[in-house]
Amino acid sequence: MRKVKKLLKEMFLGLAVWLLLVLIILLIIATHKLAMAGGVLLGGLAAAGIIFHMYHHLDIALDLDQRGAQKHIQFAALRRFAIMAAVIAVSMVFYKYFHPLGTILGIFGVKISAYMQPVVHKYAGKKIK
Repeated sequence: MRKVKKLLKEMFLGLAVWLLLVLIILLIIATHKLAMAGGVLLGGLAAAGIIFHMYHHLDIALDLDQRGAQKHIQFAALRRFAIMAAVIAVSMVFYKYFHPLGTILGIFGVKISAYMQPVVHKYAGKKIK
């Protein structure tokens, strides 16, 4: 369990690096900087929630039998997909405050942090307790 918590921290660190990089690039090229920053923040919060949701429900599924675990994981994935769709819908309705491009790139941080995790583990993983 300690390794999984360390992995979770490394994924959050990778997400933070991704969000900072996206925020810097989008603030340079965006015309409405505040909405773009709001979108990245909204997408980043959603991505952090999704990562924690995966961690929490994987822990639950490990205690279930095979069939129950499969149903639980599928239902949890459906909920995460619904949350992503709702967050993107919110950004499209309130585009003056949350730019959809920033929101989508923020949510995309879930995938990027998973790909960045080995690199984060190599360089910062030893310092994360």
